[in-house]
Amino acid sequence: MRKAKTFIGILLIMISLLGLFFWELKGRDAVMMQEVLVAKTDIQIGEKVKNTQFSTVKLPKESVLKDALKEKDLSGIQGKVSTQLILKNSQISVQYFRQDQFFLDQDESIFVLQPEWISMRSSSLRRGDLVDIYGADERGLIGTYRVAFVKDSTEREIRDTGTGEIPVEENKILNRTDSTSTISHIEIIATIEEYAKIRSCIEGEIPTTLIIVQRSDRFDS
Repeated sequence: MRKAKTFIGILLIMISLLGLFFWELKGRDAVMMQEVLVAKTDIQIGEKVKNTQFSTVKLPKESVLKDALKEKDLSGIQGKVSTQLILKNSQISVQYFRQDQFFLDQDESIFVLQPEWISMRSSSLRRGDLVDIYGADERGLIGTYRVAFVKDSTEREIRDTGTGEIPVEENKILNRTDSTSTISHIEIIATIEEYAKIRSCIEGEIPTTLIIVQRSDRFDS
């Protein structure tokens, strides 16, 4: 009987030690830690992100963001664009990204709007803006298009003074006070059918000119 009690005592001690070992090895992380995505490097505003820019780390559950993304969410942000500066080692939220809307679909190309076609446009027009194009007569809205390029008379891209690279989210329309040159012509993303519709307004039996109206700030959906 005494030997049985001794054996049971030793067995209980071993079970306790094994339980403590498992707790330190796995249990603590399972109960108190959570695996989330963080940025491997700084991610700039307007940057298209890749899966390789993120890694997973374990953090105390109390410090995890409410909507923090996990490894299984990586595919959902692949190819999206950052809406804010994300610092290295920062947690990631779906709110930090948007769809990249600046691309050519299979049936789209880039078409020029000649300067003589345009009767009204803002000097703040820039690459990436979404614009509504109207006929200057009573025919109204012709269509909505993304601006691919805004060129001066020497075919150089118009930029905001002092920005160097073409700015993205931080450059709101009302902040575009100075530009590198004077706008000559505009190039838009459209299908051949859409461009033909614009040309028919310009060169039809009752020709008109174009009024180009910006929609809010660039890259907005």
